[in-house]
Amino acid sequence: AIGSLPSLLAAYVMYPIQMFINFFINSGSGQAALTMPILAPLGDLVGISRQLTVLIYQLGDGFSNAMFPTSGVLIACLGIAGVPYGKWLKWIIPLQIILFALSIGFITIASLIGWA
Repeated sequence: AIGSLPSLLAAYVMYPIQMFINFFINSGSGQAALTMPILAPLGDLVGISRQLTVLIYQLGDGFSNAMFPTSGVLIACLGIAGVPYGKWLKWIIPLQIILFALSIGFITIASLIGWA
């Protein structure tokens, strides 16, 4: 499984998994309490520093909050602004793709320089 992957590839796998978990657990502290006890030893197992593991968590938790309908803050802000969710998605998805690519770049750089 993920324990047999090279460290950079494992980091790439951990990032979308963290985003997926963020869909269901939108609370940053709740998500950290649930996932970090799993991700930290997993990162140790595949040779990812704890700092990179936290970066992956932060990137997976942060940017996707502006897209997921399970974010109460997003839905409240869209409601107050009078912006339908479908219209918001058409605007935010291209930005999310750019942010995803940038995040992969940041994860790559951090991994290659041995950020610890």
